[in-house]
Amino acid sequence: NQPQSNGVFSFDLPVDIIAHACQLNHRTVEQVLKGMTKVELIKTEKSAEGQGDLIHVLNPEGLKEVYSATRDKVAWWPLR
Repeated sequence: NQPQSNGVFSFDLPVDIIAHACQLNHRTVEQVLKGMTKVELIKTEKSAEGQGDLIHVLNPEGLKEVYSATRDKVAWWPLR
């Protein structure tokens, strides 16, 4: 069930899948995740199985603000 009792949303999403879904290269996705980690929107770590990447959304409202600001700046954004 999401979110967890502490209000954090957790996803087991490999960077490769994110890159493919977003049509971005692997390095770009890593840099975006690193930036989001730096401003404490998310926290990343390797999954217990070592197969994927765990992404913990620490600040859903902040992430929503980033999403809203970004979608207006790119012509290809699919949802308006």
